Amino acid sequence: MADEGQETVRQLLLRSPAPGLFVRFLDETTRWDNVGVYGIKRKNALPDAPLDYSRYLRLRRQGSQFGGFAYVYAEYSTINLRLNYSRQQLDELGIKSARTLTTGHREYRVSVDLTDETSLADALQLAELAYTAT
Repeated sequence: MADEGQETVRQLLLRSPAPGLFVRFLDETTRWDNVGVYGIKRKNALPDAPLDYSRYLRLRRQGSQFGGFAYVYAEYSTINLRLNYSRQQLDELGIKSARTLTTGHREYRVSVDLTDETSLADALQLAELAYTAT
């Protein structure tokens, strides 16, 4: 992640329910080929305005025509993945800690709250599926 976002994310992690798991998730996924962590360009931002790191971060595969394969929320230790899976599909994968979302962008319908080792493993497995699909 860019230096400009480091302090903001550190502050968000102070309020996070699982900062260690969140950092481990980022550490693992950023080791994958061509993955970058980015802030978000605010609506109505000036062209040279810095990216916003205060709400969520985008994990993106460099060269992909898609947006991010995951949007991650440091303050909540939540991972939203670029997967449009049903509960049945998640069950078939043996993923119990993920939930399906009914709001937001239709391509990002799977979310995991990092709470323990199982949820971290599930989030990493799903992130790999989303990464591969992008």
